[in-house]
Amino acid sequence: MVAMTLTDRAAALALLLTALLACKSKSDPPPVATASTPATAAVTPGVCPGGASMDPGQGEFRPAVTAFKDKDYKTAQKLLDHLSKQYPNSATVRVWRGDAALFDKDLKEAEAAEASIPFYQEAEKLHDKGCVLPEYEHYYLRMGISYALLRKKSADDAKRHLEIAKKSWDNSAEVFYHLARAHCLKNDVDPCVSSFEKSLEVAKSLRRPKFLRSHNSLDDWIRRSRTQSEFGPLRKDKRYNEIIKKMKAEDE
Repeated sequence: MVAMTLTDRAAALALLLTALLACKSKSDPPPVATASTPATAAVTPGVCPGGASMDPGQGEFRPAVTAFKDKDYKTAQKLLDHLSKQYPNSATVRVWRGDAALFDKDLKEAEAAEASIPFYQEAEKLHDKGCVLPEYEHYYLRMGISYALLRKKSADDAKRHLEIAKKSWDNSAEVFYHLARAHCLKNDVDPCVSSFEKSLEVAKSLRRPKFLRSHNSLDDWIRRSRTQSEFGPLRKDKRYNEIIKKMKAEDE
């Protein structure tokens, strides 16, 4: 194995981020690919000598990324399956593979969620064993599996991932919004209300994780909350409209 130096890794990553960060557009954003150390002929799954996810290079990853960007999810899945075999220690590939299943429009939402979860779980297992994801990939792992679990009405499991995300990214309105979904799904109204209020506070402050290139506005989250399926208990609570009124008044 020819290991990349930190400088090489940073340079490759910068180039790939420039090319890819702006090219994915969906309601629930997927992770961004990295370029890293090539796989060896014989590796031990979960053992990453450098302590980081051992990912394909840009050229190898590009066809799968292109298919994903073009919403050709079946092709993306096949390409990512191939990369998974070549790179058994790439947590990043498995995050992407989870997304390729989750956003597959040929499947019903619950079926897509069910199909995606094993790949996210593989990514989490590799990450926890020491094949650590880059920060932004880790963020999208937690968000992707949370979306899938919320679709399956698995509130407690979704909350586990969102609480992990909250510890690292308390500047993400998205994290708090989906925590509110999980709490409301369990009819835990008080924490649903507080998480929803926090999501609007963060959105209003314009804070976000530094690796995110897009930002949903305060109005975006309010508009979305009007029809969010899990938010029935929230919308029935008088605090819902009071929070929205307060946030909008502070903007005037």
